[in-house]
Amino acid sequence: MLKPYIYKIAVRYFFSKDKKTIVNRINGFAFFMIVSAACVLLLVLSGFAGLKNFGLTYTSSFDPELKIVQKTGSYFVISQDKLDMIKGIEGVLDASPVIEEKVALSNELNSGAVILKGVYDDYYMGKMLDSLSLIGAFSPSKPDAIYLGADLASSLEVVMSDDFSLLATAAKKNSRSLFSFSPFNTRTLDIEGVYQISSDIENKFAFTSLKTLSSLMGVGENSYTSIEVVSDGSVNKSDLEKEVNALFASNFSVLDKQDLNPALYKMLNTENIAVYLIFSLVALISMFNLVGSITIMMVEKRKDLRVLEILGGQKKDFNNIFFSLGVFTTVFGTGLGLGVAWLLITIQNFYSFVYVPGTSIPYPVSLTAFNVIIVFTTIVFMGIVTSAWSSSSNAKA
Repeated sequence: MLKPYIYKIAVRYFFSKDKKTIVNRINGFAFFMIVSAACVLLLVLSGFAGLKNFGLTYTSSFDPELKIVQKTGSYFVISQDKLDMIKGIEGVLDASPVIEEKVALSNELNSGAVILKGVYDDYYMGKMLDSLSLIGAFSPSKPDAIYLGADLASSLEVVMSDDFSLLATAAKKNSRSLFSFSPFNTRTLDIEGVYQISSDIENKFAFTSLKTLSSLMGVGENSYTSIEVVSDGSVNKSDLEKEVNALFASNFSVLDKQDLNPALYKMLNTENIAVYLIFSLVALISMFNLVGSITIMMVEKRKDLRVLEILGGQKKDFNNIFFSLGVFTTVFGTGLGLGVAWLLITIQNFYSFVYVPGTSIPYPVSLTAFNVIIVFTTIVFMGIVTSAWSSSSNAKA
């Protein structure tokens, strides 16, 4: 346990200025480097978090918050009464049954593949999809109509005309005959509208009425591939899975956005760890300035320590003084660095002085409590280890 006078002397050394200018400069530079390391590390992590959230709003904007699927088999049958029971689960705001299948679209000149989603008129994303309309409108009540992305429409050379249509081709789901003339079903779809959001999504998803896609796939009424759930945020996937399996005899799984895009989230998490490790290494290098500061202070304060030794101080107490000095420098420097980073992030969010290169979009930053704790813990831990090593090694010398 450290003695009270050790703290008092360490605090005095931290706040007081030495008569020699070179000592002040070394101590000040060490403090500045710790402030800079904490500030930069938090800025980088916040910038990456903001960029991650910004990217996910596009790449996963069409993915449901929670998705109920059957563990075995692609289709399941569920009545309206049972669907209402799911909607009645506490925390569930809406539940939309859908059919989702890979379908080939073609015309006389071009062809392409897309994930076609069959939905009801009250589909929870209906208003958002309609707001994205570039041409036409989203209206799943129309039979034999398709609502597709702008990039896919461009590659298929789609024309908004009564004379233009697309041929949808999909594998039959309930065809059991080995002597069937064709294992595929086809259906002619009129262009209902074109939406625009991002090229990845525009090439991936298209929408039609659930009745149209049911007929194309050859499945019966009330047959679905999944149920997309909207919650108030109080429902997690494990709780919902227990609730759903308690209501029905079939075994269902509940997937969240991360389950639907495992490769994307794994890549983002790996990049986040890589960024953290790289800038933590930069922070570690900055700690060498703290080593120099403590070393100079130990040399300059030898006369003071002799006085303390005469008064009964022990050698290990002298080591603890400079260890405490290093910890104070690290904690105060880290706190100031976090404060500067918070100020810059706040200014960026409100006044946007940094923009995404080549665009007029403000660079997204997201300050989270987790990142603040990570940065504070990392820098302070490095400072404690550096201070302990520096004070003990110099004492031996």
